[in-house]
Amino acid sequence: MTQTYFQNLTQALHQAGICTPTLVIDKQRLDHNIDQLMGVLKQGFDYRIVAKSLPSIPLLHHIMGRTGSRRLMSFHLPFLIHLVEQIPGADVLLGKPMPVAAARHFYRWYNRQRGHTGFAPESQLQWLVDGQQRLLQYQALAQELGVRMRINLEIDIGLHRGGFRDAGEFRQALQHLATSKQLQLSGLMGYEAHITKIPALLGGPQKAFARARQRYTEFVAIIKDTLGEAACADLCLNTGGSTTYPLYRNEIPGDGNEIATASALLKPTDFDVYTLEHHQPAAFIAAPVLKKTHNPEIPMAPGLSRLLRGLGKLPHQGCFIYGGNWLAQPYYPPGSKRSLILGHSSNQELYELAAGVSLDMDDFLFFRPTQSEAVLLQFDRIAVYEAGDIVDGWPVFSYPEPLHSYPVEARISAAGNGA
Repeated sequence: MTQTYFQNLTQALHQAGICTPTLVIDKQRLDHNIDQLMGVLKQGFDYRIVAKSLPSIPLLHHIMGRTGSRRLMSFHLPFLIHLVEQIPGADVLLGKPMPVAAARHFYRWYNRQRGHTGFAPESQLQWLVDGQQRLLQYQALAQELGVRMRINLEIDIGLHRGGFRDAGEFRQALQHLATSKQLQLSGLMGYEAHITKIPALLGGPQKAFARARQRYTEFVAIIKDTLGEAACADLCLNTGGSTTYPLYRNEIPGDGNEIATASALLKPTDFDVYTLEHHQPAAFIAAPVLKKTHNPEIPMAPGLSRLLRGLGKLPHQGCFIYGGNWLAQPYYPPGSKRSLILGHSSNQELYELAAGVSLDMDDFLFFRPTQSEAVLLQFDRIAVYEAGDIVDGWPVFSYPEPLHSYPVEARISAAGNGA
């Protein structure tokens, strides 16, 4: 990325009056990445958007509109509630098995909203179940509450992140679902997003991918053998991930008809992998420069500082930024790096600057997040950058209501009474 790009971005931030650490999404780069994804989806795969990695309702709306998908994946109970409130037309698959207490809380919340959300859990929500014990817990909950629950079975397709692994136990779960009046089989989820990290010594990504596809096919065959060929007709057969979705470019949908991905659309540094070389970084943290410092020194050690600087161990210039300590790597100006003199700071962190860098007070130091799901949530709004301007501010997810009842007021009252 060029110096001109960040000079233009800096100018746009100044024109928008932005003066605090800000998460920026380049909309044109985001759309480029979506278009790369669409090249795979057009083979016939459905697309499920992993909401935890894109935790902003307007951001999700933009991606849903561009891809034509209303399928979301949620990993966090408060955000599931937020999605139901804000995107009631979505089809939601839980991305991890939830404690039965979390499912109970969801239905209690939903019953208080009845008639106001426009969301129907019995047809729009899939709970992920990873084993027989959880299946029986959900069965008991559904009977207790008088609800019907769609159940997506997590299967282990070779990466051992959990889920059904034994064919006998899987068949038993299918038989249970076939006879249950409260639970309905809605599909399978086979997580395989670590495939690109399999070393060549163990066969490498291509062998792992082929094995995962084979395992998925074996589980689908068990469904057909146990419940009949027609049982698979309308199932959600979810697979894929941000680093693996490109591996499906020459694959035919069938034993895995839905691909889930999200982080690839922003491409934080953890996703700088060979499968995503055609994607562009689309998310940056812009941190205002508060102070420029020349010849930064180790506290109380001017002589040692001069010696280390002469040996090239200390820089000739640096800057203190507004904020810091994010899950992010300095990206522009090139050669910037966190100084070890003072250690980490979330208030104003010291960064070393390469020789010749002209960064000054009120300019910005730019970072690339290492991931998106945690980093985006640290900022109230996302600054949307397009064609040289900040064109919008997209809010990130919020917690719709307290999940638990803590006796805070009672403790405060007791403390005030001298207890």
